[in-house]
Amino acid sequence: MSNKPRLARTSLASVVPTHPQHSVSSIDQTLLVGMLSEKIKDKRLIHYISRMFKAGVLAEGEMMISEEGVVQGSICSPVLANLFAHNVIDEWFEKVVRAHCKGQVTLFRYCDDAIICCERQNDAKRIMAALQKRLAKDKLRLNESKTRLISFSKFNRAQGARQESFDFLGFTFYWGCSRKGHIVPKLKSSGKRLRTKLKRVNDWARQVRNRFRLSEIWRKFCVKLRGQMQYYGVSHNAACVIKFLHAATRILFKWLNRRSQRKSFDWNKFRLFIKANPLSAVKIYHKFF
Repeated sequence: MSNKPRLARTSLASVVPTHPQHSVSSIDQTLLVGMLSEKIKDKRLIHYISRMFKAGVLAEGEMMISEEGVVQGSICSPVLANLFAHNVIDEWFEKVVRAHCKGQVTLFRYCDDAIICCERQNDAKRIMAALQKRLAKDKLRLNESKTRLISFSKFNRAQGARQESFDFLGFTFYWGCSRKGHIVPKLKSSGKRLRTKLKRVNDWARQVRNRFRLSEIWRKFCVKLRGQMQYYGVSHNAACVIKFLHAATRILFKWLNRRSQRKSFDWNKFRLFIKANPLSAVKIYHKFF
């Protein structure tokens, strides 16, 4: 990633978020085995992979065998899906797309989520049309609800034109202003992802409230929040992290007070408990800009 330009240093006009529809479950097994055979000369390993596709998955007492996709739940599935995406998207982008674009284009992909940054809007439109055909060639389809052309130009933003935002890897990217008044790309936690995580906190707190002592629940809770902070603690996102911590703490307080018909403590007593057992301080773990 070090050889790729940062958003702040790149002249952008458009961004194309891309997401193949049901990529893991719709991969053509014959095509995947063919791609692997070009890279792997050990026929025994290829044979074992082919047998793994036919092994099926036992779910709720029912054996399920699919003719499409990689085996759900297998530790090999993410690797195989990533290899398929590398052949279908990455190599095609480097060998074909770059050669036919007039401006600078850059692909950032993680598993089946990707964004394509384009210096020229015409290049972005041509890539979108070509990408649909490229995926169809390998029996994949674009998720149209997650794939669209987004205007993301620093120059247009400076001229007063409103620019769109886009989500990638749990973050929302948008243009903002620095403390010195310069227009810079900023990140914040994706609202949809935050709501999903708070729901998980709610489900977890409801399940463990009567299973462990308060000290153990709090220890586990702090570990979960620490992981959240280490991932989302990036430039310009401290406010969203603090908001999440407050919301998650409120959820835990609610369920701790439902361990019996009698409330364990009120909010003031809970704050004293937090003061005696503080959470990790919010800080920027990753400085991107």
